[in-house]
Amino acid sequence: MVQYIVPLSSLLLSFLATLACLRFIFSRQGLFWIIPVVVSVLLTMSNGFNIFLPAVSLLPLTSSAQLFSLFLSFFWYMMIVTFHYALKRKVSRNRFLNDMKKNYTESSFIEKAENRDYRIFTRRKKKKTMNSYYQPEIGEYHNDTGSLDE
Repeated sequence: MVQYIVPLSSLLLSFLATLACLRFIFSRQGLFWIIPVVVSVLLTMSNGFNIFLPAVSLLPLTSSAQLFSLFLSFFWYMMIVTFHYALKRKVSRNRFLNDMKKNYTESSFIEKAENRDYRIFTRRKKKKTMNSYYQPEIGEYHNDTGSLDE
């Protein structure tokens, strides 16, 4: 029973690395994950064979080979996690979201400037016509943006 614990744990670690690589391959940085997926699948297959070798009693593995397989699986999984965080920091997360946020802030700035100009325009128009007989109706959607000297 003890001879199966180390190969099972190395198989579990390599399988987790394969699943992580498959998850990351469908992200925007998917091209970076092609080679790690291949290496993870090969490592998972190797660890799977290590479990079945003692069962068919072909070439029983020594404990040092099993420990080497466990350490290799552990370090490969740590490499996958490290590579993921390195890509996350270096490659921009989503250009569409960044552009959308930039466009939103730009449009809100332009809207505030236009609202300020509209308030100034209506204030001048009211002040100009204050003592006259005619009282203009200035609606909310006033389209006249010409000068006041007309």
